[in-house]
Amino acid sequence: MNVLNVFFLIIGFVMAQTKPETFVVQLYDRSITVLSPEARKSLFSVLIENHSLSDQVGKFIVNGKILKFVSVKTGSTEAIEIENKTGANVVFVPVSPAFQEVELIFGKKVYEIPSKK
Repeated sequence: MNVLNVFFLIIGFVMAQTKPETFVVQLYDRSITVLSPEARKSLFSVLIENHSLSDQVGKFIVNGKILKFVSVKTGSTEAIEIENKTGANVVFVPVSPAFQEVELIFGKKVYEIPSKK
């Protein structure tokens, strides 16, 4: 992990601790953990932390509409800004490697998505 990645990881951690509108999605090889903010916002941030052994590509969708794509190298963190003016929850869909979809649910605190059996 280079110095720049460590810097962004620290900044992301501080942002997650101080900004209640930030989701933190932690990708592991067999599960995904989500830390969610309390209050629903139409504009919020998502930190994707890749703790898995492979690079990850995913997309954010709402009501079948693609909002953003993201690519996160193994051991890295990416910050994404999402604007969702609909009442529906945004869903993070890991594309490569494929994994279960992750609904970003406000107010749920911490929850984990296990791998498909």
